[in-house]
Amino acid sequence: MRAIKGEQKEINFGSQIRSYVMCPYTLVKDHRTNTENVNVDKVLDGDIDMFINDNLKRGN
Repeated sequence: MRAIKGEQKEINFGSQIRSYVMCPYTLVKDHRTNTENVNVDKVLDGDIDMFINDNLKRGN
């Protein structure tokens, strides 16, 4: 199970993989890949393909 699961990090403040900013400007940023999208509403509605694809390109 450990080999499948991989490294597990502690869940603490600042350890998030993605940030959502909705005011005063809009931005969603994936901290693993530095992928950004300014359309927060689309991302919240499930349009996360760009984040998935960029993470897959990293090999993780």
